Amino acid sequence: MNIQGHLPVSSRHDPRLPASRRRAPNKARLYLGLASIGLLGWQNPAQAEDQPDEQDSIVVVGSRSGNARALESSAPIQVVGGDTLRDTGSRTLSEALQRTVPSFNFPTSVPSSNAASFVKGVSLRGLAADQTLVLINGKRRHATAQLNAGGGTTKGAQTVDLNSIPLSAVERVEVLLDGASAQYGSDAVAGVVNIVLKQGSEGGDIALLYGINDKGDGKTRSVEGSFGLKLPGDGFVRFAFDAWDIGRTRLSVPDTRQMYFAGDPREASYPNRDWFYGSGATKRQNIFINGETTVGGVTFYAQGSYGWRKDEGFGNLRQPNSDQTVRALFPDGFQPFLHIRSRDAAAAVGARWGSAAAGDFDLSANYGRNRVKSVVSNTNNASLGTASPTAFDTGDLLNEQTNVNFDWKRPFAVAFLPTPLNVAAGLTYRHEAYEVFEGDYGSWANGGVPILDGPNAGKVATPASQGFGGFSPDDAGRLSRNVYGGYLELENSPTEKLRITLSGRFEHYSDFGSTTNVRLATRYELTPTLAWRFSAGTGYRAPSLGQSAYSRTIPNITNGVLATNRLARVDSVEARALGATALKPEKSVNLSTGWVWTPSPAFSATLDVYQISIDDRIVLSETLTGALVRQVLANAGFPTYSGLQYFTNAVDTRTRGIDATARYRFNLASGARLDLSAGFNWNETKITHVKDTPAVLSGSGLVLIGREASSLIEEANPDTFLRLAADYGAGPFEAHLSGVRYGVYRTRHTSNPAFDQRYGPQVVVNIAAGYALFEGVKLSAGVNNLFGSHPDKVLTAIRNPVVSVYSGLSPEGGAGRTYFARLGYSF
Repeated sequence: MNIQGHLPVSSRHDPRLPASRRRAPNKARLYLGLASIGLLGWQNPAQAEDQPDEQDSIVVVGSRSGNARALESSAPIQVVGGDTLRDTGSRTLSEALQRTVPSFNFPTSVPSSNAASFVKGVSLRGLAADQTLVLINGKRRHATAQLNAGGGTTKGAQTVDLNSIPLSAVERVEVLLDGASAQYGSDAVAGVVNIVLKQGSEGGDIALLYGINDKGDGKTRSVEGSFGLKLPGDGFVRFAFDAWDIGRTRLSVPDTRQMYFAGDPREASYPNRDWFYGSGATKRQNIFINGETTVGGVTFYAQGSYGWRKDEGFGNLRQPNSDQTVRALFPDGFQPFLHIRSRDAAAAVGARWGSAAAGDFDLSANYGRNRVKSVVSNTNNASLGTASPTAFDTGDLLNEQTNVNFDWKRPFAVAFLPTPLNVAAGLTYRHEAYEVFEGDYGSWANGGVPILDGPNAGKVATPASQGFGGFSPDDAGRLSRNVYGGYLELENSPTEKLRITLSGRFEHYSDFGSTTNVRLATRYELTPTLAWRFSAGTGYRAPSLGQSAYSRTIPNITNGVLATNRLARVDSVEARALGATALKPEKSVNLSTGWVWTPSPAFSATLDVYQISIDDRIVLSETLTGALVRQVLANAGFPTYSGLQYFTNAVDTRTRGIDATARYRFNLASGARLDLSAGFNWNETKITHVKDTPAVLSGSGLVLIGREASSLIEEANPDTFLRLAADYGAGPFEAHLSGVRYGVYRTRHTSNPAFDQRYGPQVVVNIAAGYALFEGVKLSAGVNNLFGSHPDKVLTAIRNPVVSVYSGLSPEGGAGRTYFARLGYSF
């Protein structure tokens, strides 16, 4: 395992620094209790030598001075090498980070009942998936167009999709675990993930992977690789690609409900009793290009990417006796299937130049877009009767982002300071746009045809396509905004042991106004082997345009009566009638303090405690219903709506936690090595304030956020994460063993506390080994979840749909044991 943030690289060992700033290494042997787990019996550890490999690389995040390493940072930074990520046998970058970074959480195998379930984003320190900023080579990455209007830990979020970044393109991933809005702008509330792409014109690699679940489904086939080409001078261009075909995984049991009307003899042999529920199938292809060259003292660089993804989700079964079923079309009922097509493209260009007198300059521009198309098949619109199509285009979503950045930095000699003052400053411009495209008429229309047969014959039939209703003309539209900003960062070491960084950033948004944020970070070396670090700052997350622009109508039938619910834009007449107000940015205050201990080049340990307070956190409100709601909506001109929800700055929260890491490297006989590492995170989030129900609904008993939604904020993420790993290498052979323990998480029922559920800890052990068959060819194989552990099952009484077995909140999913084999060739 190659987590640079755990490595004992510090200024006392850096030969590039002057002798006055180096310190003699401590020769003490530190075993950190390893004898208790029987690992010292291998051999006595030799003092590790410093090696100028990737583990000694300078990190991009955390400071703009350009000379910081992970353990020398004023805030915790965990760095994971690309080889480590690929050795996990993971299918996505998100899944690989889940298995290697203690503060990272994202359910890896959730039921694929909507388009958002296929998007894999970033969640750090128990916060929302859109409260972490994602960078590619230090440049802001655009988000997916898909907004999660359903449930789970990503409810209401519009995130960067890590599925679009091939593992084969990654040199390393830097994870800054600290609020950094004062440095990088919106979204960096929980931290920053910077993905550093491979560079260089030499060599390449290609690998084939095959995986399968213990029960024989979830078959995975992939090919991925990268190669470089030389450009004139010192230039290069690097290509990376991947192609994945992942089969679906069943997570269900047979459905025992009555499917036909009472007395129908077909009930005994119902053909759809074992309908599918689980993780849907997906196919994806991605291409990444990264290059640069220097001409006349100016370094020109460029990046580009294109990704295509095809996902196959599903809806719940529509029974033969359901009023949602046109029985002339589907006499045995039907299960709708979702077909999601995502196209993702990005491009960036820039130039770097500078001199000792003028400083270093960086001018760049990048553009990214994601378009998602949804089609639902094997379905009907019951209100169209027998004339209903059985497949519908439900409409598209589009997200676009353009960034222009001008950065400058230079050290200045200041008379009263013993070392140069590093000054960094910059100007930024960003244009964002979000658009909803109308679906087929039949996907959203109410055709007016009544229910044709059954007990409710003659009553209103359910409008819109089943499985996913399309976007209507009322939903379609485009929203955009411009963002202008500037930042200033000052960094200095007033003494040899102390470093202080002060950052400030101002940004103006055309839709809601301005925001200013500051951050102070410091690091003090108490002894040559022990350093203390502290940071305090303010941050923010601007509401995503998806949260401002997304809307759709969800028709339903209750006792033969049409009950139409709507997710409305906050600026719509109907939302304003129920008290909606314009979204404003979330505001945070981040505090973090910790210690870094590097007693020898072979060992390092870190411990950090943090608190993140967020005001005006944006959530999707409950669906507001009842007689008063219907009357207010009717008075506003919407008599057909019976319920409505909208995005709102509804809650304040406080998150507290601990991050701890440790690593020891053994140099064994004959050049073998053994790396032992540990990572731990404890996290607790509490809602400290809930916005009052709008005055127009006073006395209704309605709340903006209820029991279930509040539990998604407070209790849906595991309260602890512990990872222990051992990585061994000797000549052509290597082996990896890791164990992960996910702590407790909980759910609350919407109304009945008797159905609240506690999900106990889950332990997952992963093992893999690889052998270099001959030069350039390596065969690897492994088992993830070696002992086939599963999360606790959902209470039978609250399973929705009734066939679901495991909660979609499970960080490891319910697939159980999986096997993989990987054949790689490097040249």
